[in-house]
Parts: sequence; structure tokens; C-alpha cells
Amino acid sequence: MKTSSILKLSLVAGTLFATTACGNSREIRGYVFDKELADAILPGVDNRDSVLTTLGNPTMRGTFDQTTWYYVSTKVRVRPVFWPDAKEHRVLIVGFNDRGIVDTVNNLDLSDMREVVTVKDKTATRGREQNFFEQIFGSIGRFGGAGPGRGQGQQGPTRGPNG
Repeated sequence: MKTSSILKLSLVAGTLFATTACGNSREIRGYVFDKELADAILPGVDNRDSVLTTLGNPTMRGTFDQTTWYYVSTKVRVRPVFWPDAKEHRVLIVGFNDRGIVDTVNNLDLSDMREVVTVKDKTATRGREQNFFEQIFGSIGRFGGAGPGRGQGQQGPTRGPNG
């Protein structure tokens, strides 16, 4: 009787544990967006230092020009077995002029996003494709070991008799 009750208790505990493991969770990824702070940034008034003090470091800066700062925040719902689902996405774009004064402030959300469709085609390569076993066993004997007196010692790799 005692073994039966322990087995039932273990089964109930395991079921509860498995059920809670399948629950949804919400995560904030990137910058923690605060609307009041974002609205406080004014073009022509603020500069790089005041933006840095108010909002902190940007998530990223412009690739080709450092005069654009991006603050990116995404709230996602994570469900087991599925891809994360973006529930809220905000991008605050702060642009500066050549003197470091805020020139533009753009506030984008999920409705401004565009879906990027990727092409499933493969790039053609020369040669032939190797299967799994050809890749594994085809390289046997192709590369020599370090051997005596060759290889990398404490001073780094050796260059040979002249070097």
C-alpha cells in the first residue's frame, strides 16, 4: 500500500512538473523601452551626451555613419516547440547632425516592420558533392602529423631548415 501511494504521488508530481514546463513565457529582448524617456528627446535641443544620459547606450549605431543611433526593443512570447512570436517591437531612431545635435527622432513599431522573404535556392559550386562517409573517410591520410621536430613548440610553429 505504501509503494502504491508513493507511485501515485510521483506520478502526480511528474505530471504537474511536465505541465508547467510547457507554459508560455514572455521575454523582453534588447533595450527596455520607456515611452516617457523616448518622448523627452527633442530635435534641435538634445545632443549626444544628453541622449546618452537619458536613454543609455544605443542597441546599435549606424553601419556606415555613426550619426544614427538605434534603440531596439522586442517583447516576445516563447512557447515550447514553436519559434518565438514577437508581440511588440519598437525601434527608436535618433539621428544627429555633424555638430552632435539631435536632428531627427523616429519611433517605429510592429506595424512598420516588413517581412523579408528569403530565397531557398542553393548557390552552385564547382566540383561534386560528397556524402557523409566520403567527407569523414576521404580526409584520412590527406594530412600528415607533426612528426618529430616539426609542429608547434613553445616559440610557435617552426618554419623548416632555413627558417
